[in-house]
Amino acid sequence: MFTFDLQVNPGNAPWPLIADAARAAEAAGFDTFWTADHLAGQVMSAPSMPECFTTLGALAAVTSSIRLGPLVANAANRMAVITANAAATLQHISGGRCVLGLGAGSAPNTKWSAERRAVGVEQPPTMAQRHRVLLDTLDLIDELWSTTRRADLATFIAPSPRPPIVLGVNSTALSRIAAQRTDGMNVCASADFAQEVVAAAVQERGTDTRPFIVSVWEHFDEALLRTDVLDERIERWRSWGVNRVILLMFRGVDVAAIERAGAHLHR
Repeated sequence: MFTFDLQVNPGNAPWPLIADAARAAEAAGFDTFWTADHLAGQVMSAPSMPECFTTLGALAAVTSSIRLGPLVANAANRMAVITANAAATLQHISGGRCVLGLGAGSAPNTKWSAERRAVGVEQPPTMAQRHRVLLDTLDLIDELWSTTRRADLATFIAPSPRPPIVLGVNSTALSRIAAQRTDGMNVCASADFAQEVVAAAVQERGTDTRPFIVSVWEHFDEALLRTDVLDERIERWRSWGVNRVILLMFRGVDVAAIERAGAHLHR
């Protein structure tokens, strides 16, 4: 059985509609409600882009059981301590429902990095440097969230319990980092490299029996939720080792479609 999550593009829906979508997703039986972490709407074909952790905090107040997270927080866009603090705060105010999605950020001179160029922020130019920033963020999170942390870190907020971390991946190198250092990975289901990076993570985990999220994201399609006729994409992803599907509502939010999903998710 797959776990199904829902992600919305918060730049393409007003706050009341995002809140309605989260409540509908919770009632329908989606496991996690994800938002996006960007600075400018243009990279998500939207007129603007609200900040992810602020949005998630507000969503925590209008929901009670669905898990909440950014997919994915760009490690290059904020100080590592701010990311750790934001996720720990969300874990507290949501009553333990935070899932921290993290990513290394895009390469320079791509449409994804245009938002940083617009405000004069340098993107780490090489893949190795972007991965180093990500690893440094994971290192600091481990230090700040440790139950045996140093005395001078005693008053930094720490989550209880520690939220799972899911890494957004687009290469086998990132996939292996996910397997070694985090609780899961996520990749675009339609990417040419999707099967390869899933296989790399599964191989890297080896005989480790601890729970590990192997997720793919795809644009919202009610056919993927049907249980009477199994979509061939579901069969393909399962053969890779995928155990979670994240459905993205990119152009807008369809609350009625989210509500209809409950007929399949509650079976």
